[in-house]
Amino acid sequence: MQKSVKTVKQKFFRILGMLLLIACFSDAFSQSFNPDSITKRFAEYSELNLQEKIYVHTDRELYLAGEILWFKLYNVNTASNKSIDFSKVAYVEIIDKNQKPVLQAKIAIDKGSGSGSLYLPVSLSSGNYQLRAYTSWMKNFSPDFYFEKNIRLVNTLAKPEKKQALNETLNYDIQFFPEGGNMVESLPAKLAFRGIDSQGKGIDFKGTLVDQNNNSLLSFKPLKFGIGSFSFTPENGKSYRALIEIPGSQTIVKELPTVKTGYILQLENSGAEQIKVKLHANEGSSNQQLVLFVHTRQEKKLSESVNLIGGKAEFLIEKNKLAEGISHFTLFNTSGKALAERLYFIRPSSQLNLAIKAEKSAYSTRKKVSIELLSKDEKGLEIDADASVSVFASNANPSDEADIFNYLWLKSDLKGTIESPGYYLKNKDGLADEALDNLMLTHGWRRFVWQDVISKNIPAFGFIPEIDGHIVHGRIIDTRTQAPAKNILAYLSLPGKKLHLYGARSNSSGLVSFHTRDIYGPSEFVAQTDTQQDSTYKIEILSPFSKEYSSTKPYELILKEDLRNQLFTQSLGSQVQNVYSSNKLRTFYPTLVDSSAFYLKPDKTYLLDNFVRFNTMEEVLREYVVEVPVTRQKDDFSVWVTVRPHLVNIPKSVKPLIILDGVPIFDSGNKIIKYDPKKVRSLDVVAQKYFLGALNFEGILNFTTYKGNLPDFQLDTRATIVDYEGLQLKREFYSPVYETAAQTEIRLPDFRNVLYWSPDIKINSDGKKTISFYTSDQENNYTVMLQGISSSGKAGSASLNIQVKK
Repeated sequence: MQKSVKTVKQKFFRILGMLLLIACFSDAFSQSFNPDSITKRFAEYSELNLQEKIYVHTDRELYLAGEILWFKLYNVNTASNKSIDFSKVAYVEIIDKNQKPVLQAKIAIDKGSGSGSLYLPVSLSSGNYQLRAYTSWMKNFSPDFYFEKNIRLVNTLAKPEKKQALNETLNYDIQFFPEGGNMVESLPAKLAFRGIDSQGKGIDFKGTLVDQNNNSLLSFKPLKFGIGSFSFTPENGKSYRALIEIPGSQTIVKELPTVKTGYILQLENSGAEQIKVKLHANEGSSNQQLVLFVHTRQEKKLSESVNLIGGKAEFLIEKNKLAEGISHFTLFNTSGKALAERLYFIRPSSQLNLAIKAEKSAYSTRKKVSIELLSKDEKGLEIDADASVSVFASNANPSDEADIFNYLWLKSDLKGTIESPGYYLKNKDGLADEALDNLMLTHGWRRFVWQDVISKNIPAFGFIPEIDGHIVHGRIIDTRTQAPAKNILAYLSLPGKKLHLYGARSNSSGLVSFHTRDIYGPSEFVAQTDTQQDSTYKIEILSPFSKEYSSTKPYELILKEDLRNQLFTQSLGSQVQNVYSSNKLRTFYPTLVDSSAFYLKPDKTYLLDNFVRFNTMEEVLREYVVEVPVTRQKDDFSVWVTVRPHLVNIPKSVKPLIILDGVPIFDSGNKIIKYDPKKVRSLDVVAQKYFLGALNFEGILNFTTYKGNLPDFQLDTRATIVDYEGLQLKREFYSPVYETAAQTEIRLPDFRNVLYWSPDIKINSDGKKTISFYTSDQENNYTVMLQGISSSGKAGSASLNIQVKK
């Protein structure tokens, strides 16, 4: 069941409480490290490190400059793969080959789901780009945890770049991975290897293992996708190399990892129900006690003491003690040091089985297509699903690398790129089992560092989760010293008729965090301190986008000849749409936000047109705004608000916060007194004390002009005024209707390459949903792509090909 916002907030504050407790009461490990020790620490660490992961479904995989990329976000709990109602904002970027962002967007998330679009400008060069997505909370962890997907983009309007030919030999990447982490002298070892080309694809090659005297020891070759393994026993004092022969290339020589003393952890299947664990050691006593700890997605599954006799041990583990997915086997000594680690994968049996049914396989142009979407679990029972659907022109089936099921179970928990992840999950024969085990050996990874788990160090979270909305971060600088200023109250506001006002106090590093609500689209921010009290400070607004990048970079774009016709058709359609339907492609849905002021209902509202229009603001306030007395000493005016404190029926005058078109005006009242009252439409008076986050006011005067943009008003030069892009407005997907003869016969050309896109498909518990759309004038093959996840965390996808012809 979907977690409520209240439940998630309670979990977050429980995490903060546990951090305080650990800070006060944490002790070091006892000298005798045992299974209970690691179990306790691991449980504490997991509780403190709630992690989420994002999957992004894009409408397709090949784009042209000038087109729109549509996407749907699925935010799930890493431990359960269930949608999580935690972060309310996701950050989506398009990164070029130099890891520089070319497009960025902030996307609103509701109950683990969000959607958006990115216009790909014609200024972009052809190439592979990387789409990545993450939340503010995810920035506390490695950028390798961010969602990343390769996006192919072709600019058919630009001249192709001339690229210097490279020596293909230099672009091969060959790596070796000892089972358990190290090659240990005189102990039997399993050594996995992986060879890929410049596109990240596995290569076929022949390898020969030789020692330092060039004696050939054995031959090896990849089993699948350039990945394989072999076994041998490294000898004391010897070094080893691999001679790699690639067809059509010269021989590559790779040094193997250095042989060390230490421990070996090996796993083997022992029938269908058990795993054989083999431990070997040539370090320490031949008879010693170790601890084997096993967890699946940060949930402890096994923690046992193991006694080595004669430097080795061997035992069986029942597979049903593990959970589906990737399990981590880690070997510790009695001092709490991790000695060896190994990954093991159990294929998930629970899956969301989605299906697509169309009335026929071929349709004429400008005809209605009705499609039924079906959702069942692994037992064939109908089940609900949050889904997204795209129908796009394509001459090839979509790659399984874009599949939500494959991503959540494999890619999100393994490092680096995985070629054809669907192969490992769909196939269950002996070859696939061996290939899957090799994958675990070559892509081993975990979402934490063991030293962080077993030590008493408190996790340092530099980024707080956005559980209520977008948080705008800034830094306050003392202009006299250029040093960060601490404990300074700052104000953030948006000029306009809708009142947005936020406050925050700077920390020891001068950082401030404004917790905003309902800010959509391009905006202008005014950030300032109270210049009557803090006149020497300047506020800098910081970018919320991550400055950290994963180790994965986009590969060079290589387009095959068979894409020529598709690119021509796609380019023609894109240009026609941009010429004839450009306005419809720029239509956005209106945002549904609360238009009331933060103080809800004022004590009095004055519509100035209902009164005599005086020439000065002083006359307006003195003549009919009875709650606002004005005093004057020579040319210095002061504006007050008359309030009646609680329990004391004696009125008194207090200094209010003065606001003009949403922006605080910090002076005694001179500026507002000198402002032209004929530009002001209304005045709200709050004649009581009011608290707003870190801010508190004795009273409030809120002046609103007719234009709502502070016309002819000069803000303080110390205020920071910046353009800021809020949460992305939702673009309306253009899909014409040809229901009547008149609509069908309209002469406006329709060359859409994407016939349908919907990120908000809700399949109810009956497991059925019907959608419909109309074909365009393009004769082509189209792919219907459906992706989704159930409330119980079951993920799945389905695709169907249809044809459009005249």
